[in-house]
Amino acid sequence: MEKLKRIVVGIDVFSESNNVLKRAFMLAKENKAKLFVIYAVPTPWFSLPSYFSDKEISIDIKEITRKIEKKISSINDKKVSYSILVKEGDADDILLHESKRIRADMLILGANTKRKKKFLGSTAQKVAQKSHLPVLIVKNRAKSSYKNIVAPTDFQMQSKQSILFAKHIFPTTSITIVHAFDTIYSVNGPYTALGQGLAQYYTLGKSYAKKEMKSFIKDVFVEKGKVIDGELNSKDILVKYINKNSYDLVVLGSRSTAGFNALLGSIANHIMRETRSDVLVYVP
Repeated sequence: MEKLKRIVVGIDVFSESNNVLKRAFMLAKENKAKLFVIYAVPTPWFSLPSYFSDKEISIDIKEITRKIEKKISSINDKKVSYSILVKEGDADDILLHESKRIRADMLILGANTKRKKKFLGSTAQKVAQKSHLPVLIVKNRAKSSYKNIVAPTDFQMQSKQSILFAKHIFPTTSITIVHAFDTIYSVNGPYTALGQGLAQYYTLGKSYAKKEMKSFIKDVFVEKGKVIDGELNSKDILVKYINKNSYDLVVLGSRSTAGFNALLGSIANHIMRETRSDVLVYVP
């Protein structure tokens, strides 16, 4: 697996938070990669006439670049090589196009910083769905390198690839693998008619899940794996588990460049939206 050589980071130049930039520079430094800092100026600004003159409103690229340089000056210790690109258009389109043109190895962007809860904004959602390369979504303060990573898994190949990628770019970080298996209860549940048969199904299902986990963690060279009861609601159970244990980063894997919706279906999409942790979506 090759090292990261080129990283694209999408920023909001008017945001007071520098967490996305800090995380991007941190990751670029750790991997000795070049950083491409991109700001997309919303298109509607250019379609509005000026009420103060006959001239159309135009973009001041020099001033925006100066603001970005000012942000970077307080973060970069001159050990990371970077370029700045300011372009007009929708942020998701610009980031996806430029990352492909630059032949980037990873794309980094923030969640919706205008909301108190750490949910995704539309740009992060669209980029994660359409990206042809790994996407890191930053939701939290970038104080230090990731120390505690969790990787929800369905034991499939795309999940294995995502974990191996995470181990590659975060070689000293602890990774816990978690699998939630859905169960049907025979006591005080909606399917009590079959009685003990469902209890046996539950026991057998859990046993198989543990066996799969044991084999899986050996394949990805990870020490910790946990099987939890999905309680017929794996989406919320996994999010609750992740948030409760305060993981720094959640790693998810996508099957192809067809998009994030091909990942683990609605479960992965739900985790990406609802977890409070940073999220890495890996596309092979």
